[in-house]
Amino acid sequence: MSGADDITAGQVRRARELLGWSETDLALRANVDAGSIRDYESGAYPPSRGQRDAIRRALVAAGIAFTDGAHPDARLRRGAPDDGIHPRELTTENDDGAA
Repeated sequence: MSGADDITAGQVRRARELLGWSETDLALRANVDAGSIRDYESGAYPPSRGQRDAIRRALVAAGIAFTDGAHPDARLRRGAPDDGIHPRELTTENDDGAA
């Protein structure tokens, strides 16, 4: 992988840990198959550029900042937004219709 917008498997794993997300949680938020995330993190199979972009967008939207350099990492941004209600927890009572 190359380019400033690429993320490593380690960064994805660290970001999930910081957020308390499972691979399935990330998969739902990124609209990517959970197996693809599992394969990526284990080094078995690299995701497509589109999948990496979707994963990155979901993590950044949840308040993750990625660091580059010799030791790429992930951290929570200050003032990170509330990630709202997980899709599995949505009901007609708590869904305000906001996109």
